[in-house]
Amino acid sequence: MSDNGKSLPGMPRVSVIIVTYRRRDALTHSVQSALAQTYENKEIILVDNNSGDGTAEWARTEFPEMRVLQLEHNGGACSGRNAGITASTGEIIVTMDDDVYFDSASELSKVVKAFRERPDVHVIACQLLDQVTGEIRDREWCHPHSRLAFGNTEFETNYFVEGACAFRRELFAVAGLFYEPMFVGCEGHDLTLRLMDHGFRIRYIPNFRMRHLMSYRLPQRPYKIYTRNYIWITYKDYPLWAGLRFVLPKLAMMLLFSIRAHCFLAFLQGVRDGVRGLARVHRERTPVQQSTLDYFEGLDHLRPGILTRLMRHQHQTQL
Repeated sequence: MSDNGKSLPGMPRVSVIIVTYRRRDALTHSVQSALAQTYENKEIILVDNNSGDGTAEWARTEFPEMRVLQLEHNGGACSGRNAGITASTGEIIVTMDDDVYFDSASELSKVVKAFRERPDVHVIACQLLDQVTGEIRDREWCHPHSRLAFGNTEFETNYFVEGACAFRRELFAVAGLFYEPMFVGCEGHDLTLRLMDHGFRIRYIPNFRMRHLMSYRLPQRPYKIYTRNYIWITYKDYPLWAGLRFVLPKLAMMLLFSIRAHCFLAFLQGVRDGVRGLARVHRERTPVQQSTLDYFEGLDHLRPGILTRLMRHQHQTQL
């Protein structure tokens, strides 16, 4: 593994950033799969969000070839990814959650090849598979195409899984990093709007594959945080009427799902926190251009109908 911080001839440096918080068992799979990548010019950076359980010390001992950053507090996935991106040296950045791992030892090579062949692509959304079945996971399929018809087809998209994707480094200097107040949840939507507003494009490339262990934490948390973050995204990124068209269906969805999951109180807390936080969000309010919304919504028109999308949640809410 090259560790001099420079690109080798014809081999751009790739930084793999894994963010973790108290998931040591799942983390082992992620780290091992990253270190096993055959692509030579890479660096592996583990960002420990102040787990407080010895994770950072354990990782330094078990995987000395990996760089470990130990943060002083848990600022969530957004803060962890930003710390890793800032500390990294790669021209290409791959972000991974600690319960995600590469499907094969050649995944980084696929990413480099895809970026080389497609200079018009700036973010690559991977094909995210279930750990057990090897099938595409419904939970993370929010692309503007049917999973059944397009799961193995390349296409332009307005969605990526934040903890399982690849970026060209330069886009962060232009569009900014993840919005840290969101902590976790929907932060990719905010970043997507900013990326598209600067002309960057996202492509789903199914040849780039990862697997998801899906380690659950507090089951009620998404109903609070997602609700809050939808409100913040609306105020931060959208003009008034476009924002209302975005947020009202999202809030209705979260209300329905929270009632179904017996987490209605968490939904109300999310609405409360979302409204209370608007003053803070106001300082960074930068609504995107109408042309960006037109492009985003043009892709959205390719989505399956609402009933088809709701079928993903028939047996269990996919949040």
